[in-house]
Amino acid sequence: MRILIQILVVAVLAVAGILAWQNRADLPLIGSYFAPPEAGNGERRGGGRPVPVDAEIVSPGLLLDSVRVVGTARANQSVTITSEIAGRIVELRVREGQQVNRGDVLVRFGTAEIAADLTGARSELKLAKQVYDRAEATRRKGLVTRARTEELAQSVAVAEAAVRQIEARIGKFTLQAPFSGRLGFKQASVGALVQPGEPIVTLDDISVIKLDFDVPETALAALHPGQTVLARSSAYPDTPIEGVVSTIDTRVDPTTRAVTVRAEIDNAEGLLRPGMFLTVELVYSRTENALLAPEEAILVVDGGAFVFTIEDGKAVRQPVKLGRRRPGKVEIIEGITAGQQVITAGVQKVRPGADVAVRTAPAGQS
Repeated sequence: MRILIQILVVAVLAVAGILAWQNRADLPLIGSYFAPPEAGNGERRGGGRPVPVDAEIVSPGLLLDSVRVVGTARANQSVTITSEIAGRIVELRVREGQQVNRGDVLVRFGTAEIAADLTGARSELKLAKQVYDRAEATRRKGLVTRARTEELAQSVAVAEAAVRQIEARIGKFTLQAPFSGRLGFKQASVGALVQPGEPIVTLDDISVIKLDFDVPETALAALHPGQTVLARSSAYPDTPIEGVVSTIDTRVDPTTRAVTVRAEIDNAEGLLRPGMFLTVELVYSRTENALLAPEEAILVVDGGAFVFTIEDGKAVRQPVKLGRRRPGKVEIIEGITAGQQVITAGVQKVRPGADVAVRTAPAGQS
């Protein structure tokens, strides 16, 4: 009995399959894929009420090629103020967060010992000049040889060099701001004995922020200085910050296959800080009048793409060649022209040549 039931079930399924294959063109989901080619010319196959669909008019628009990456903010100039000599700080003109100008004195070291050396060197120079002057006057009278005066002139030169050397050393006992910027945290205090190279305070010029980010090498040909970038920081999510590309690295990273791009951002308001991460968007290509169709209108079968257009109230199957994709839109390179209507919803029930009724007003029409 069980075997007989199984035979009957198999027979019913076989008959259903044969009937489905014979009427495959009328099936709602796959009928359009098996319709004969002549139906694509607008000929109606069968009667019935029009199929309700949504449609949209394809229109040309602006297509942007861009990259969105993460970049790192860097100061325009940055330095840690250190000393070249060992010395004790006697004056520290540093207020954390203070804006200073180039040449402002930041640190003075005690110079009592070296000042005494300078006084002694200047005295020796003065004496050497006096001896030379007397010898030169005597030489004119024939009482001193020229060799002696030349020897004394050499002594004067040596004394002058000793004075200049000590004066140069004294210059290192005063530290000045090498450029205008803002001071960071001080790391030494008045009275501290500082060794050469020991950090005292940081100085950053953040009036301009350098933003470094990596761009895939595929976009390298389209990059050039002067392009505009838009950056956003999580600290100011609603404030887009505009910058300009200033430099493109001469090398491509062999590991990431990306090139580093540097943009400069005017930071007069001081919103950005070195080390911040920013989301960067760089538009490197613009295509005017690109034909853009809704993504939901595109159907793909066996590797080929097509859309259904509406002509004289009937659905027409149109093969298309696709280009770049954007959220919700696909570029159409070949197959349809601007102004044609494409079906965006209800396409599952449509077959070539079928009557269709648009449920909603196409985009671009009132």
